[in-house]
Amino acid sequence: MMPLPPLHVHLWCCRIDLSAAEAAERRGILSNDERARADRFHDAKARIAFIVARNWLRRVLALYTPVPPPQLRFGETVFGKPFLANDEGGSRLAFNLSHSGELAIVAVTAGMPVGIDIERIRPVSTDLLAGCLAPREFATLSALAPTLRQESFIRCWTRKEACLKAIGVGLNGSPSSFEVSLDPTGARLLAVESDPAEADLWQLADLQPAPGYCGTLAARHRGWSPIWMARP
Repeated sequence: MMPLPPLHVHLWCCRIDLSAAEAAERRGILSNDERARADRFHDAKARIAFIVARNWLRRVLALYTPVPPPQLRFGETVFGKPFLANDEGGSRLAFNLSHSGELAIVAVTAGMPVGIDIERIRPVSTDLLAGCLAPREFATLSALAPTLRQESFIRCWTRKEACLKAIGVGLNGSPSSFEVSLDPTGARLLAVESDPAEADLWQLADLQPAPGYCGTLAARHRGWSPIWMARP
């Protein structure tokens, strides 16, 4: 099994823009539930992305456990965050998966919940800005030139979503209830509405998985290091 030192977060990124035939080859190691979920996608591109991303997740996690990829079993928290239900090696694996556009990325750690989010940089609507930003974030973005606003918002969004995924609530949480930095090279959690001391417990890291994409890795823990294991 692959070693996973304490306070290391392994990052595994792959392309998911495969053909239907290539996706069909990767479908075999998925569970019946995963295959049923894939079949519910009406859009062929979204269906392929789901299949390839879940295949990648299974293949990556199998590197850290004696359980073969098809036999890995997943449970879900009340908010839908998956966890490994048969971690027979006792490694206390924690992981998170994100995919956007042509890429999927898996973050793997030992015993430290993490959240990861990657996004393809693309246009966003003003309504989206207003609905998910804290007041100071919205004011800062609104003051930027339109040419800078798009990428700045996507970067901000990955930071917020990574934090929400790290605590296991994802989009069930309110992204406007906390504030992150907008600095392009300094991802930080700045303030949490409900607890002034909470932000000091967090560490965030900016990710650049490929041109045209940005991402964030987050954990309610400090002193860890992201390690790239595979990039497209």
